[in-house]
Parts: sequence; structure tokens; C-alpha cells
Amino acid sequence: MENNWIPHSKYPLFYFLCLFLLHQNDLVNSRDIVAVLAKEKHKTLKLLEDTLNENAQLQGWTGGVKVIKLNEVNPITALEKVCSVMTNGAVLLIDMADPLTGQLLRSFTRSTGLPYITLLDRATLIEKDFDPDLHLEIEPPGSVMMGVLRDVIIHESLTKIAVLYDNSFDLDKIPKRYLTGLPAQHLFQEIVSGTQNATLKQLYRLEENQIRNFFIVANKENVKKILETDMSISCQGCKDNGRGTVILITGRPNNDVMENEYIPFIRGLSKYISTFTAEGSNIDEAFMFDLMNLIKTQLLEQNVEKSVRLNESECYSVIGPEPDVYNQSKAFVESFVNTSRDGVFGPLYFTNNVLKQRLTLSIKRLTFTSTESVHLTIGNWTEEKGLGLYEPSLLKPPGKKKYKIVVVPSYPPFVIPKGNKSFDGYCMDLLHEIQSILKFDYELYPSPDGLVGSMDDKGHWNGIVKELMEKRADIAIGPISVMAERENVIDFTVPYYDLVGLTILLKRPEFEYELFKFLVVLDEDVWLCIIASYFLFSGLLYVFDKLSPYSYQNNKHKFENVTPEPRVFTIKEGIWFCMMSLTPQGGGEAPRALSGRLIAATWWLFGFIVIATYTANLAAFLTVSRLDEPIKSLDDLSSQQKVKYAPHNGSAAMVYFQRMAEIEQKFYSIWKNMSLDDTLDPVERAKLAVWDYPVSNKYTKLWETMKRSGFPNSLGEALTSVKNGTFAYIGDAAENQYQTIKSMENCDLWQVGEEFSRKPFALAVQNGSPLRNDLSTAILQLLNQRTLEKLKKKWWDKNKVKCPKLENESEGISLNNIGGVFILIAGGAALALVCLGFELYFFKYKPKQASKNYGVAKSHSKANLDNDARATKQNGVDKTWSDDRLESSSIERRNGSVTNSELLLKRQTPGVSFSLGDSL
Repeated sequence: MENNWIPHSKYPLFYFLCLFLLHQNDLVNSRDIVAVLAKEKHKTLKLLEDTLNENAQLQGWTGGVKVIKLNEVNPITALEKVCSVMTNGAVLLIDMADPLTGQLLRSFTRSTGLPYITLLDRATLIEKDFDPDLHLEIEPPGSVMMGVLRDVIIHESLTKIAVLYDNSFDLDKIPKRYLTGLPAQHLFQEIVSGTQNATLKQLYRLEENQIRNFFIVANKENVKKILETDMSISCQGCKDNGRGTVILITGRPNNDVMENEYIPFIRGLSKYISTFTAEGSNIDEAFMFDLMNLIKTQLLEQNVEKSVRLNESECYSVIGPEPDVYNQSKAFVESFVNTSRDGVFGPLYFTNNVLKQRLTLSIKRLTFTSTESVHLTIGNWTEEKGLGLYEPSLLKPPGKKKYKIVVVPSYPPFVIPKGNKSFDGYCMDLLHEIQSILKFDYELYPSPDGLVGSMDDKGHWNGIVKELMEKRADIAIGPISVMAERENVIDFTVPYYDLVGLTILLKRPEFEYELFKFLVVLDEDVWLCIIASYFLFSGLLYVFDKLSPYSYQNNKHKFENVTPEPRVFTIKEGIWFCMMSLTPQGGGEAPRALSGRLIAATWWLFGFIVIATYTANLAAFLTVSRLDEPIKSLDDLSSQQKVKYAPHNGSAAMVYFQRMAEIEQKFYSIWKNMSLDDTLDPVERAKLAVWDYPVSNKYTKLWETMKRSGFPNSLGEALTSVKNGTFAYIGDAAENQYQTIKSMENCDLWQVGEEFSRKPFALAVQNGSPLRNDLSTAILQLLNQRTLEKLKKKWWDKNKVKCPKLENESEGISLNNIGGVFILIAGGAALALVCLGFELYFFKYKPKQASKNYGVAKSHSKANLDNDARATKQNGVDKTWSDDRLESSSIERRNGSVTNSELLLKRQTPGVSFSLGDSL
């Protein structure tokens, strides 16, 4: 519903000048007052014309009043008319002419010494006009009253307003400067005369320009016509919106002056206004009544008798003012400094070299519905104190207002549909918090097409933006990105959420994990051949060492004092040698025979080649797996052809890519036109004639690919395509992030890339709506109370699932692929532990078992026998015992007893033997 502002009874300043004139039968022609009116001052003043025909005069003043009505802006003609009425003499000039004519007239009066009064805004005056001796500046009430417009705009934080005026409004003289510097677009527009249909079309044009608040500055007939037209429009929505509002701004009169002086004077002037009442008065007419009475009083008190007489031939040859006339004029102007008068709408007083009226304007609210209307005084205004309201706002009538709110139907966690036009989520909690602050009722309904809103090539909008533009909704709530295009047609509140950009939603890449990845580097057949070669060469080392007459085990006497002691290559030693030869530790002592060494060298060469081949293949295998990186950015997405990509149809992301592509095309056209411009200097053209286009066409390619891929019409459709692994969805980062954490089913989704095209989320209202400031104030209050932070934590942590961590092979080898090495270590350690157990068993428990079975003492273990042998050696029998020649004779058990048992120690030295059977 539009809010109409009506500074009531706004007439031109000199409308009432001649209402103070009486018949001048006894006129003294040498003491006339000359008044000059511009065209807009008199072209609709029927009452003034009727009064002029009576040739009236000021009551008590013997001089006449000559009114010159100008029908065109022609300073020379105006000056000649002034000179023609000064043939009998003039004592004062009242200037209400247009700015160009006024400058010539004021210069003329200064030359003659005639005092002059200006009822103009001082913005139309020049420095020379402010002559302290001859000039009396009077501030028109219209200039004062424009201050209330400024204060109302500031108080209500209006962003777009219009001033509708009729031909009684002095557009040139009323200062537009009162509205300059305000953060609001304002339009001055004359009311279309004619039928009501013409006025209706004018109001509809204002609606199309998103102007819903306007001031009407006009006479009563035009005000009534505008209100009737506006109410017929607005009350079509009264059934839905409940009420409409009009603000009436009128002057507060001095009842004594009104009843005792002003009304009797008006009724006695003409038969047309014999029924005049206080309701029919206006501020301008009453001000002229007060002013002319004040002028009459000062003329009589100062005894102004000397006048300026000029013939028409002397108009352009004025020599200078006569001293007597100049002094008389100076005294007359100075007499206003300390004067005052109780006026009809406030006292007239002199301050800061200006005569003005202290107006008190009464502010009333007219609340109307389809069946009734109610008047209520809600405050007043004075120039000194500004607005004094009894209520917080002019626009808010008592009681709760009900708003229609359109909501984005599904955008978790901000808006979560629950069915039956009910919703949940972050934005719904925010709406409830705002409602508790602003005290209003609302009705929710989803966006008809489910979109936020975008503009097509023809300039048509859809989504919630269209709902606001067509006045079907008062407020739009949801994750609405603030965009310059949208700000042209709707208004946004302050942001309620952080900057949110665009990101890419992909299917989580599937990496192939193998615990023993280091084994798959070589083929199974190769591993089998390597293992076979290993055991083959282990056996060959044993065979060659056993058979070669030059091996250590066949020639031990040749290596008696050699350190370290040479190695006997048994099967066990061959296996160990081949294994250790493949490690940096080395295989240890090599065979002594040449044939054995050739076998060992062959194995070394084989092992070197195998290890080198394995290492190279492992490095290449890991490098290839790490080079296969997943998509991480918009550039990665544009550089591949396998995965298609696109944003949601009609979304802000779609608009972003479309606009970026259009900008690139425009840049290309500009560069092309510059390069082919024949009007440029050849040197300049040569500088521009580069073969490579200097600006990237990245977004043009992206946009063309998106159009070929097709735009998903819903989020569900986009997610289905993403999970198939052949599509990448580009959307708001908040939307993509929520999809990855809301359920385990979506753990296969992956949000990648840094955010770009970041924009804040805000609520939206109709263009020029006063709700914007109320909602913004409430949001800032919630921000200061940290309520928004709590809502954010609540809805992002609610039902959050923890998906398995994605290990990226491009950042390094994961444990899933290299864990087999640690299993190998564990297996080797376990095998060594088993071997240690067997060793302990054979060392400690096996001899004890043998002693039980055969009566052999534990002390006579193999180790103790070595000690006995060494003891015998010390007695001079022998110095070397060969453990290898320790043999046991057969032990016969007969009837459970040992009949014959002996251990023989035989030394390799021929002819020497010892029998230790008795000692055992």
C-alpha cells in the first residue's frame, strides 16, 4: 500500500496579495506599491483576478497596489511595465518574478533608491541583491515547509520518493536543495491535468518505476483527485493488506487571529467566498495577509511619503537615487529588524537578516480500509525542532501488520520444506527472531517456480524477484544472493550471512588401494622366476662348494691360520648368501673356489639387474598413479572433456557465467573495433595490431560447454548426475557443503575448489519499501546479540555425519598402499621369534630330555664335552679338537639298561685316538 505525503494548502506566495486590497476611490497616485508576479504565480488565481478588477487598496493606506502579471520570461518587457506604472510614483517594489527578470528589476530599484522586497528562495539571488540598505529578504513559507519533507525522508529512511505538484506550486522558487544530499532518489513531476484516467496512468508509471512514496503539493482539488485515484488503486489491496495510510501535513493556526481577523477579512472581499471557514484556508494566503498588514504598519509608522516617479523615457537613463528617497528607503528596511507580528499560522519575526514565519505543522495519519477511515494526530513539526512524533514511525499504524512472505522452497539448511506450506531451517528461525522484534504477522508461500530469480534476455524476471516486483509479496526470505541486477528492481536488507561463493560438487574419486602395492610392480611370472632363480643359485653354491677340490671344505688345512675363517657353503649358507647379496648389507664371505665365485658373481649381476628393474618400475608405477590427479578447480574442469558441468537453471551461478561470457564478448568487440579503426594514427593502429587476443576467453568456453551439457532443473537432478560420475555441479558453496555432510548416502560427494564470485545472503523487499530499514535494524540487533552465530552453529552441526577421510594419492603414498611393508616386518619379526623359541628349546630342554631317557648327565652336553676336550689338550695330548669329528657309537638298550656305551673322539691326525667311554 502506498504512503502518500500531503503538505496541505501549498499555494504560490503571492496568491493572496490582492486579497488585502480595498477600493481606491481616494487613491493618492504618488505612493503606490508595485508587485511583479511570474507566470506560475497567477495563471490559476481566479480570486486574485476578481479582486484586481475592483482596483482595491490597503486599508488605512492612501497609496495603491499595482500588480504586474508576467506571461513570459522577458526582462526588458517586464522593466517597461514597471516603468509604466511608476509615472505617478512608487514607494516599494515586491519582487516575485522569475530569476532572470528579477535580477534586472532589483538592479533597477537599487539605481532609483527604491526599497525592494524579495519573496524568493535565496538560492535564486546573487550577491549584489543583498543590499543591506534597500533589500528586505522574506523567506516564503513554501521554502520553510520543504524542510518537513527532508525530515520525513530521513526519519523513515525512504529510498525513492516523488513530489507531485500542480501549477500552483512554485517549482522554480521552492528550493530543490532541501532534498539534495539525501540517500534517496527523488522525482519532481507535475500532476497531469484532465480526467481521472490520465492521473491513473501517471500513478501507474510511478509504480513501474518502483516509487511507492510520494508527496502531493497542490491545491485542494488536485489533492482530492490524487487521493481518490490512489485510494481506488490501493484499496484493491485493502482486503488483503488490511489498510492503507495517508499522512496529512497541515498548518496549526492561531485561533484568535484566524477567527477575529482573517476569516472576517476573507468573507468581506467577494461574493464568491462569503461562506469561507478555517478549513478552507491555506498557509500561503494567510502569510500574504500577515505580510501586507505588517508592510502597511511599517509604511504608516515610518511616514513614507517620498516616492520615485519616472517617465517611460527615463526608464533606461536613471542617474542615481535621490538622498531623501534613499534615506527613507533605508529607514523603512531597518524598521523590520525589531518588528514582529502574530500571524494566522505563526508569528512573523526577523532573524539573520531574513523575515520569516515560525510555522508549526500538524501531522495527521489517515488510516483507511475498504469500509472506513480514521484520522489521528501523531505529531508536529517546526523548523527549529524538526519532527516531534508521538509514535516511533509515521508509516506504521497501530496494531500488527500482516505481510506476505515468499520463500525459496528448498535450500537446506536455510530452508527445509516440511509439507503443507510449512518450512524449517536457518531462515525460518531468523524470521521468528525478527518477528519477535518487529511485532508483525505473516503468511508464507513458496516461490511458484522454485527459483530465486534471474533476468532473461528480454529483461523479464522469474522466481521470488518477480513476486516482489509484481507486489504479490512484501518480503522474500531465503539464501538470496545480493546482486547488482537484482538491486535495480528490488531492495536488500543488510546481509544476515557470510559471503558465500561458488564451488564445484563432484563424485568422490575412487583410488585403488593395495596393501602389497610394492608386489604388483612385477608380474606374477616374473616373481616366480626370481624365486626359482634364488633357490637354484642357493643350491648351485652348495654343489659347487661341495664338489670343487679347491673349496674351503675340501682344503681346510690350507686355511688353518686365515682370518676371518672361510665359509663352508651348505644348503643353509647358500640360501642365506643369496638372500643377503640382494641387500645393502651384502652376502658376506664369498666361496674360495673360482667356480663358486663365478656362480656368486652371476647371482650378483642377476640381483643388480632385478633390483634396478624393480626400483625403476616401482617409481614409474607410483608416479603414474600420482599424475592422475582429480579435478580441483574451475581451470581443471575447463581443461578436460570427460566430465560435463553446469549450474542450476536460473540460479545466481548461471547468471554469473552468462554475464562473464557476455563481458568477454564485449571486450573482444572493443579490441577488434580498435584494431580495425581506420581513423586512428598508423602508429597507434600498429601498436594495437597484435595477432593474439589480449584477454582470455575462459568464461566464453565454459558457458558454451555448459549450454551443451544442459542445465539441471532441480538439485535432485543435479545430484543424480553427479553420483553417476559424469557430471560436475557448480553451485553455492553452502549448498554443496551441506550435501556432503547431511547423510552417509552422500559421502561419495566431494566439494572442491576455492570459492569464487562471493556474495552475501540477505532478505529482499519491494523496491523503495520502508520495510528494508526495519528488517536491517532487526538483523543488526541479532548480529550484536550473537544470535546469528548461534543459528549458524545449530543448523550446520545438526544431524551432521562424519564421512570417511579421502586420501589423495597426489599428495603422497598412503598407508593403504604401503602397509604391506610393515606387515612384512611384522612377519619377519614373528618368524625370528619362532626360531628363537626352537633354539631355546634345543639348547635347554632337549639335553634334559636325553638325560632322562639315556642317563646322560646334563653337564655332559656337547658344550661340556668341548670343555673336557680342551682340558685334555692342555695336558699335552693334543691342542686341537674337531667338533666335526665327534661321533656317538650306537647305544644299545637291552632289558632297559645300557650294556655298552662309549663316545669316541677321533682326531684327523692319523694314528692318534682316545677312548672316553669309561669317563662317560
